[in-house]
Amino acid sequence: MLKKIKRNLMYSKSNTEKEVHRKCFRSLVSAKNLLSAVVVLLLILATAGCSSNSSSEKPAETPGANTDSELFPVRAVTQTTFSETIIADKLGFFEDEGIKIEYIGTLGQGVSQYQALESGDIDVFTQGHLTDVALARLAGLTPVATAPGFVDDPNNPHVAYLVREDSDINSIEDFVGKKVGVIMLAVCTDGFITKYLTEKGLDAKSVEYVLLPQAGQAEQSLVNGQIDVTTSHTPFAGVALAAGGVRQVGKSYDIVGTPAGGLAVRGFKESFIKEHPDVVQGFANATYRARIFMEANPEYSKIVGAEYLGLKPEEVSSNSYCQEKNILPEWGQLWFDLSEELGYWEPGDIKPEESYTNQFVPKDPPASDAEIGK
Repeated sequence: MLKKIKRNLMYSKSNTEKEVHRKCFRSLVSAKNLLSAVVVLLLILATAGCSSNSSSEKPAETPGANTDSELFPVRAVTQTTFSETIIADKLGFFEDEGIKIEYIGTLGQGVSQYQALESGDIDVFTQGHLTDVALARLAGLTPVATAPGFVDDPNNPHVAYLVREDSDINSIEDFVGKKVGVIMLAVCTDGFITKYLTEKGLDAKSVEYVLLPQAGQAEQSLVNGQIDVTTSHTPFAGVALAAGGVRQVGKSYDIVGTPAGGLAVRGFKESFIKEHPDVVQGFANATYRARIFMEANPEYSKIVGAEYLGLKPEEVSSNSYCQEKNILPEWGQLWFDLSEELGYWEPGDIKPEESYTNQFVPKDPPASDAEIGK
């Protein structure tokens, strides 16, 4: 049994403020214009972590095998998107591994999970792709991906491209010359679109990317007419579509055409892995168990996730979750090939195996999981 360890939260400001993305924005939305863009969905986020009274069906409590006094605390950013971390936590899978997830809240604007990880403010990163891990390592940080998360799927897309109902945009090809909202410049936001338009022989440089870093801003900015297209991730695509007035004209699977196009990763920094390999293994066990459960029980998982996020289950758009125990090397290579193709770094600057490890092979979920929620 892992013993609970009391640790001081010591913050040492990261001095690695190197530029990790060499592109620049051609357009930014002003703070004044964004005041109206945050109202609806940020109110939703303000209630994240509180129970929703909107659904009469409540998830059953699944007690873990340990008490809080015996659990190892693992600090994580408060989840604002539907994820296997929520399911593993709420269904007691972490507790069964001797782990207690402690949510620290959301990060300040401009602070990445990798910076917070390096400074010791969090212990695990629960968002991002291998490109992000690689860029952080090139900037001098030490994150290592230890488990996969969601993947892409034509029915549960990694990225959904939304436009207003009255828009004349009907496909990704029509993004030429339009304003596209992004939470950041990344492979899965502007990168996928650049790849697609370039391969079609269209003017990818004519697309104007508008930075909307607050969760939910892009969807509300679309409704307000400040942008033409969103690059929506879960759960905000589902929330926007449920609210009406927008429609989906494309998805990331249209561009990459493989589950690898959505490969998300979770992990720790090198020193934590060295000092607490049993905790890292327990995290891999719990999240793999959650990924298997979510694929087998999508509707029940939405109920659990919606309660945490303060949403209605029907508003929660979901991803598909990796059923592999570890990160497939060929999937990792796809992300590195895309990153080099898009100019994130030069070939040879970093190898895929420097950004992830498959040493933590999760155990099989217990058969009793089939009875959860029945």
